[in-house]
Amino acid sequence: MSETLHIGVEGGGSCSKGILLDGEGNILATGETGCTNHWDIGLDVVGNRIVDLIENMLAQAGCKGRVVDSVGLSLSGMDTPQNTIDMANTLHQMRPNLITGNKKAKAYNDSISALETATSQGGAVVISGTGSNCRLVEPNDGTSYNCGGWGHMIGDEGSGYWIAWTALKTLIDHDDGFSKCEYSLDYVRQSMKEYFEVSTNLDMLTHLYTKFAKHAIAKFTIKLVEGADKGDALCLDVFKKAGHALAKHIIAVCKKSSSEKFPAGLTVVCVGSVWKSYKYLKDSFESTLQSVVKDFNGVTLKQLRKNGAIGAAIVGARDTGYNVPIDYDKHTETMSILA
Repeated sequence: MSETLHIGVEGGGSCSKGILLDGEGNILATGETGCTNHWDIGLDVVGNRIVDLIENMLAQAGCKGRVVDSVGLSLSGMDTPQNTIDMANTLHQMRPNLITGNKKAKAYNDSISALETATSQGGAVVISGTGSNCRLVEPNDGTSYNCGGWGHMIGDEGSGYWIAWTALKTLIDHDDGFSKCEYSLDYVRQSMKEYFEVSTNLDMLTHLYTKFAKHAIAKFTIKLVEGADKGDALCLDVFKKAGHALAKHIIAVCKKSSSEKFPAGLTVVCVGSVWKSYKYLKDSFESTLQSVVKDFNGVTLKQLRKNGAIGAAIVGARDTGYNVPIDYDKHTETMSILA
């Protein structure tokens, strides 16, 4: 084991993952915690969760009480330079001696960890978990472009929350007479009653107001996956719309860049639990993406085999002055090659 220790945290709206690497890139420990989006729960709660996660991983590796050499945080909601500074300062105030030389953690948007785990040649990341986001990073200079990440009030298209919201809104709009649905609503209606423990549409007001929880609504998507598995037409249609929406994120960021930056084609890393149901997204996603496939000389879709926090640890180490090696092929697998 190399003497240096490097922490990485990949944080999302529902689940966050941590990893402890040595200086040779060997995994010494892993861990999980809940939401680490500061817009949802505040910087102090995020900081406490990360400190607990780090301490648990150090203990797991037999390094309890050790000072680490770098910390990379790739978190949902880290969208501005000030956000990243505030997060680093919060963690430093809680644990000033966490990092060697009294250094501070490095904080990034949650898309960075996935890309750094998958490739060193730049590319795009499209996240679809509780929420959604997309970022393209150009190779060499690291110039990046973003689409999405605006939260459930005005964004999150194609995400778990959005998929659940779309199905529920389709049901309620139909019952209200606002917009008729061409598909049977029986499965979605019964699933809504069972999952949310309600008897009528009006009972849903509690979940939409006083007991509103974004992650809880997003998890209703699991029931919609089960419906798609059974061939329910409405569930299948909602996933078709989600595939289209996610592809539009990639098209948007690609318009801000140039195919000349990616002479070997574009790598797109697909991250988040919604991608586990890619078979229901595939047709609409890939057909919508054809303009990018043509302009960028092909698109390779990849997903992570292992903990995406590896990328957070790698970039955090690099920006703190350490070069920790990574075997990209070991940590990713190809979903599809579009040519």
